[in-house]
Formats: sequence, structure tokens, C-alpha cells
Amino acid sequence: MDADAFVVIDQLRATTTIAALFGAGLRRLTAVDDIGAARRLAAEQGALLLGEVDALPPAGFDYGNSPVDAAAAPAAGRDAVLFTSNGTRALCALGDRAAVFTGALANVSTVTRALAPFERVVLVCAGNEHGERFSLEDAAAAAAITHQLLRAHPATRCGDAARLLVAAMPGRDAIATFAASSFHARGISAKGLGGDVSYALRPDTSPAAPRVVACGAGFAVLEDRAR
Repeated sequence: MDADAFVVIDQLRATTTIAALFGAGLRRLTAVDDIGAARRLAAEQGALLLGEVDALPPAGFDYGNSPVDAAAAPAAGRDAVLFTSNGTRALCALGDRAAVFTGALANVSTVTRALAPFERVVLVCAGNEHGERFSLEDAAAAAAITHQLLRAHPATRCGDAARLLVAAMPGRDAIATFAASSFHARGISAKGLGGDVSYALRPDTSPAAPRVVACGAGFAVLEDRAR
């Protein structure tokens, strides 16, 4: 897959949580796909520790993988470690190939602006179950980003998947409806975390465009390049 820039989308909830953390003033975030490594790294750095197992924060974590918690966290000027599997693996797979951003409805306008210098852009939906299951909420966020790219750059040529998404979700209401009705959204809400779903459906709550600045086996480091 050739591209000048990738946008990794894990709408519920990793990339929304990342957008919320940087929106709250976070300095740097390290996404990690191993829970033990996440605990060690956070302890070494004195960083905030966020993550989830079965949608809930593991023992000893400061917060879950929750954009509601992230938006209210004392993140200004600090570092954070986020334990997440799907999103981290996508970031690591792409991190040394081109510019890599994280996107969601929460930062749809900022990440769209950040893509302006790049000719070939690929939106990567992280999916569920280690990336093996299609995720409707990720597709909805990809549709929102595609719509904004087309408005900003009308001559943009879309691939078949992007054309299908913008046709199926022609506006904000359709995007929100698809995202809210996804299998994963309903599962998160059933665990009492409907507030995270509602938060994730709100566009442009974050002015951040998080970008991978370093990556390796099982980790990716991001900073906000919108500042």
C-alpha cells in the first residue's frame, strides 16, 4: 500500500481517547500493545497510564481507554502510556513507511488540515478483534474525514472504498447513526460506558493532529503536530 500519509482510525475508542488527551494538553503519548510493557513504561516515565481489558481499566491503571476520562485528566504538559492492541498494531505496521496520524470524529477537521501537504492519503480502519473484524464506527469516521477532504480539495480522486463510504453516509446525521448503531458501540454501551460513545460521536472536540514520531516492536510514540 503506497501512500504519503496514513490516518489510523480506531474510533471506539483509542484514537478518540488520544485526541482527547492531546486536546487536554498532553505532551507525548506512547501506545503499547502489551499490558506489562505499558505498566513498566508508565512507571519509568511517571506517565499517566490508560488502557482497557474487556472495555474496562485494568487494575492499577489511572484511567480506562475512555475519551470522557481522558478529556478530564490532568494531562497538560505530561506524558501518557496507552495500552491498546488494534490501534497500536496498525500504527506500528505503518509508522516507518510514511507520515502517520491518528484520526477520529473528535479531531476530524484538524487531521484533515494536517493532510493538506500530502498527495496520496490512505485511511486505515483498525477494526475490532485484533483487526480481523470490520468496524462500522471506524468506517463512519473514515467517511467523515473523506467528506472533509473532498470539500477542502474538490479535485481529490477517491478509491472505491472511499466512494462507497461517502455514498452510504452522505452527511453528519448518517455518519452518527451508523457509528452509534455499530456492534462495538452497542457492546460498550451495554457495559455502562455509553458516555464514551456519545462523546466519540461529537465532531471537532479536539484541536489535535497526533502524529507518530517514533515506533518499534509493539509501541508507537505520538506528538501533536497541530501546535
